[in-house]
Amino acid sequence: MSWIYRISMKTKLFIALMPLLLAMFWLAGSGMISRINNEQQMNTIGELTILARSAGDVVHQLQRERGMSAGFIGSRGQSFREELVTQQKLTDDALYKLNQTLASTNKDLLKNKIFATLDVFKDNIQQLKSTRNSISDLNIDTPQSSQFYTQTISGMLNFVGGMIHLSTSGSMANELAAYYSILNLKEQAGVERALLSNIFSTNSFGDGQFRMFSDVVGKQGAWLTAARRFSSPSQASELDSALKSVDAVRALKLREVAFDKADQGGFSVNPSDWFKAQTQRIEILRTLENHAADTLQRHAESLAHDARVDWQSFIAISLIAMLVAIMFAVTVVRSIQKQLTGTLKTIAEMDGDLTRRLEVPGSDELSALNSAYNQAIENIQCIVQEIKSGAVILRGASSDIAAGNQDLAQRTDEQAASIVETAASMEQISSNITQTAGNAREAERLTQEMERDVQEANRVSNEASQSMVAIRSSSEQIAQIVTSIDEIAFQTNLLALNAAVEAARAGELGKGFAVVAMEVRNLSQRCAREANLIRGLVNQNMDKIGEGVTWVTASATALKAAADNSGRMRQYVGDIAHAAMEQSLGVSQVHQALNQLEQVTQQNAALVSQAAAASQMLDGQSEAMSRLVDRFIA
Repeated sequence: MSWIYRISMKTKLFIALMPLLLAMFWLAGSGMISRINNEQQMNTIGELTILARSAGDVVHQLQRERGMSAGFIGSRGQSFREELVTQQKLTDDALYKLNQTLASTNKDLLKNKIFATLDVFKDNIQQLKSTRNSISDLNIDTPQSSQFYTQTISGMLNFVGGMIHLSTSGSMANELAAYYSILNLKEQAGVERALLSNIFSTNSFGDGQFRMFSDVVGKQGAWLTAARRFSSPSQASELDSALKSVDAVRALKLREVAFDKADQGGFSVNPSDWFKAQTQRIEILRTLENHAADTLQRHAESLAHDARVDWQSFIAISLIAMLVAIMFAVTVVRSIQKQLTGTLKTIAEMDGDLTRRLEVPGSDELSALNSAYNQAIENIQCIVQEIKSGAVILRGASSDIAAGNQDLAQRTDEQAASIVETAASMEQISSNITQTAGNAREAERLTQEMERDVQEANRVSNEASQSMVAIRSSSEQIAQIVTSIDEIAFQTNLLALNAAVEAARAGELGKGFAVVAMEVRNLSQRCAREANLIRGLVNQNMDKIGEGVTWVTASATALKAAADNSGRMRQYVGDIAHAAMEQSLGVSQVHQALNQLEQVTQQNAALVSQAAAASQMLDGQSEAMSRLVDRFIA
């Protein structure tokens, strides 16, 4: 069913309405054809009614001719001779009028199958002249004559009876049936007239005539009942009133005479009287027949007119309905197309403007769809507003983070460079401290030698001057060593101070290094104090040596004091050497910690660089998102 989504909405609506329009056209056409056929049917019945009236005239004249022929044959030419000649002329006139009516009848109507029932009538009409000659020459008996006329009339009656099946109207069918029943009732009355005319002429019933007479009377009763049944109440009442008239009752009384004296004969009834009485009764039926024909024709014309008005009204109503339906369909299609086109145009022209809304003209499905779309746009507008606010905040935060990370990366690089310099300085300090430790050990050795020399001076006082010169030289060297120690302590103190500053800059990572720097600083200060003490002692020794030159005589006492001072000096130099060893060990630990701190700082610098790059990328993404969201007008 994917093809249906490639068809425009107008085409879809047209396809959806097409079956309804076709059904409407079909219903309108079938209804119109049905009503036109009904009109044609009523027109046909009207024409056939006119034709039936002409045929009824022929039947009526043939019935009269049949009765007179029977009386003429029964009286052996003594009665009805002149009347028969006159009646034959009337019959010919009626046949001429029938032929004229047939000639003016619609040719298409003559193709109807009911006209096939006239074949027997036409055949008998062609034999009418020869039959009349036989009657005039008395070469035919009454039964044969009556049978000929009866067959001729029967063909015409069958034609009228066939008209009943042409109508689909119940009332029309009843009127046709009533008309047909009256014709047959009149026909049986005519047969009775002919039969009794012959019987009254012979004054007795012949073989089988009574049975024929009873059969004819019974058929009259049956057709009378049928006429009453199919007639309207007013027509039935008129029929009963007519048959109760004096002329009709007189013919019935003569019939009773025939029944009463059927066995013995001798009716004493003049055939002419019977013929006149029965003719008056038939004329009454003829009047009813004409009235029924007139009513039938008027009804057929009325039904034809009603059918014509009906199908014309049906056409008008159908056309109006179809026009209204088409106009309404076109209006609906145009309204839907217009609304859809406007909706699509508005959506196409939005271009990120979330403040625009679709038109909601009513409460139908499309309006509900537009309303739902507007609600969705409002929700999207709220979301976009929140996203825009978040994008602004995110852009500011990402910018701050990027700037902070960049600054942090720069400071981390600077810190890493400082740590590298600190490590180099610590390596130099370690070298100086190692040298200081060596000098301290050398000073300790010299102090031991000096002590031995002082003790030796007690025994070799004679060489005091030379020893004093050597002592002076050694003291000067000690002074130089102490000066070097003092400078090393001063430099160590400065390096420890710088290390403490760098440790403070390093924060949490430099806490351990700060403690070590503090210990190194304490040791350097201690070395400085001890060096000051040594300097003081050296200065004192120098003074003493100067005085020793003067006070050589007091060399024993001075040598003893020098021996004591040398012992203390040895102790101090030992302490200096021990402190220098501990200081060298501490500086080695500080150097190791600085190496580890340098590695961590390098790793942090790499991570900070990655974070800076990521924050710059985040800043770029936030800026792109801000530009994207700024396309929407909310």
